[in-house]
Amino acid sequence: MRTYNFRRLAVTIPAVLVAASIAGCSDFLQVQNPGAIEEANVNNPAYMTLLVNGVVGEFQPAFNGAALYGAVLTDEASNWHGFSENIEIDNRNVSAGNGTMNNLVYTPLQSTRFLADSAAAFVTKFLGDTASRDVRLARVRDYGGYAYTLLAEQMCSAPIGLTRAYTPDELLGMALDRFKNAIDVATAAKTYNAGLGTAGAARAAAADSLLNLARVGAARASLDLGKFADAITYASAAPANFAFKSYYSANSTRENNQFFSAASGGSNAEWIGITSTPFETVTNDPRLPRPVTKEGTQQGQTFVPKSPLMYSTYNGTLTGAQFTRDAAVTFASGLEAQYIVAEAQGNNAANLAFLNSRRAIGNQAALTLPTDAEFKAALREQRARDLYLAGYRLGDVRRYKKLYSVDLWQHGTYTSPVPAPPAFGDTECWPIPLAEINGNPFLNKP
Repeated sequence: MRTYNFRRLAVTIPAVLVAASIAGCSDFLQVQNPGAIEEANVNNPAYMTLLVNGVVGEFQPAFNGAALYGAVLTDEASNWHGFSENIEIDNRNVSAGNGTMNNLVYTPLQSTRFLADSAAAFVTKFLGDTASRDVRLARVRDYGGYAYTLLAEQMCSAPIGLTRAYTPDELLGMALDRFKNAIDVATAAKTYNAGLGTAGAARAAAADSLLNLARVGAARASLDLGKFADAITYASAAPANFAFKSYYSANSTRENNQFFSAASGGSNAEWIGITSTPFETVTNDPRLPRPVTKEGTQQGQTFVPKSPLMYSTYNGTLTGAQFTRDAAVTFASGLEAQYIVAEAQGNNAANLAFLNSRRAIGNQAALTLPTDAEFKAALREQRARDLYLAGYRLGDVRRYKKLYSVDLWQHGTYTSPVPAPPAFGDTECWPIPLAEINGNPFLNKP
């Protein structure tokens, strides 16, 4: 990602969603933004909370884009759009010149990563010694950790600023550094604010939530690295009922949940389906809701997915509910933490009980004394159903292949309603975009 030479750090705050952008502005653009931090005021501590909120606002569309296009790449969803770049993604023949990948996955994640690191530096500068117990620093460290984690899970490699390309494992190490810092800061913030009584109660609660977000994030990064003992330690500390959401709004297209236009736009505007995916045969699980009959999309009739478990619009029925523009998405949870523990520990009585509790939700019979291989396969299946369309699948299938030599990518004949190569390609992660390759003189070019 290129470094920024910016004249304005703009942080706008719509009613529901906080959005941020960093951009170079030409002098002829004289529009005044009342929610913007002008360059001269970036070093003003009065704007510190705006800087922090800007990180959250940048993360939310970045996460949403990564979840949507990662779903199409991994066959959580199939493409029913005639645009060539969408076809490349579904067909797993993604080139460095794919603008959809660059504009809706790579650049937003890099922007979030940059904003989070920058905001952490500003907060630390502004607060000095007290930053180590301030909820705002914990928050930007958490979101920064997730930006690095998603870069690691989604990208084949990625530079940080004007640097060489870092491997996924190196990026995960950077994520862990931020999560560990967030754990320390959130723990101190929780203790400090709890000691203030009623005056600190809200901040203590926020610190506790951010502490659990960091624990789940650290567990996720540790699992991806194959550090099972660490993953168990972090995940075991998260409460079973913990849930942390990414929020969206109907205020503007940028603030919309992108799954609305992809699967609930109406008038044949939808462009993702379940047809021709491994999930097409799952018809009796409310976690994978779909209509009884096929619906019209941009390129034909298919079963269009409805709101799954991790979405605020989930209604627990087989036919489900439509995605909405303001549907929130859970991106870290106690449920995910339980899956991490079960994967890292393996087949034991407690983890089998957990697995069977999830199977029951999907109207599946309990497993009795499964082999280790059967347990692991069943756990992978339940995880895919519980975390469907919530930004996990690309990291999961890459981890399964890397750590366990389990290949869940689709191969062979590619079935599509639009013209495309007859077989799946070999893309298993997003390549560094051509714009980055051309613009970063320090990047190791392929």
